[in-house]
Amino acid sequence: MAATGTNAARAVGRAAARNPSFPAPWRVIYADGTIPEGWGAGDGGPERCRRLLEAENVRFVNGRADPAQKLLWEEIELLLAGEV
Repeated sequence: MAATGTNAARAVGRAAARNPSFPAPWRVIYADGTIPEGWGAGDGGPERCRRLLEAENVRFVNGRADPAQKLLWEEIELLLAGEV
């Protein structure tokens, strides 16, 4: 999932990390495909996020996640509801 703007990405990421039904909170990155610098402070930082994403076959080009692999909010809602 990609969030637009610094505050949006942080808010969504925090909410996802606290919600046990959210499939993988590390998937919340900026809409432009970059990983927030403050991601997972004290927990491996942006490098850990990238490793987790790459383990799920997310490709990176020039430091950005492939936009073709982006999930939209509507798709996330379906995942959370178990409809996908």
